Amino acid sequence: MKNSKRFFVGCSLLILVACSSCGVPSSEAERNAALEAMENAKSFHAEELAASDWLDAMKAWEQGEAAVKEGKSAKTFFTRAKSRFEKTAAIAKSQSAVWSRDVADMQLSIMNRFSKVKAALERGRMSSRIKKQVQAIAAEIDQDIESLDGLASKGEFVKGKKLAQEIQAKIYNAELVMAGKKPVS
Repeated sequence: MKNSKRFFVGCSLLILVACSSCGVPSSEAERNAALEAMENAKSFHAEELAASDWLDAMKAWEQGEAAVKEGKSAKTFFTRAKSRFEKTAAIAKSQSAVWSRDVADMQLSIMNRFSKVKAALERGRMSSRIKKQVQAIAAEIDQDIESLDGLASKGEFVKGKKLAQEIQAKIYNAELVMAGKKPVS
């Protein structure tokens, strides 16, 4: 009787272990690798600099997450997501260098043109009405230049380029006002 109980308990434990290992294979390692690749891609601002590739990688990631929720194997999805995030990071990294140069060139142009506007303000050879208008624009430009420097130092080149274009437009308006013309809206 004792042997039969032992046999029954032993077989039950063996069946329990076998059943628990027959479930869906764990994809936690692949998920973590894909998550790490995603974070790396984010550090290069891949969402902006390689947007279409980022969307492809996110689609694979979301498919993996959905498979996990459904209790299905997600290894393939997470492996695909990892490889796509790595590709996206590489593209963003190369694009970052291009955008960095563009923003640096724009900053140089801004500083050259803005220094001419400031010099004209210092000379004071304009009416007080025009001088007040230009001073107001110059104050905005000073603040925007500080923001642009911050964006460039953080590597946020897409936002930086957009802000640099806005600054250039403000400088153009200041130049128009100094020439006695109406600024462009």
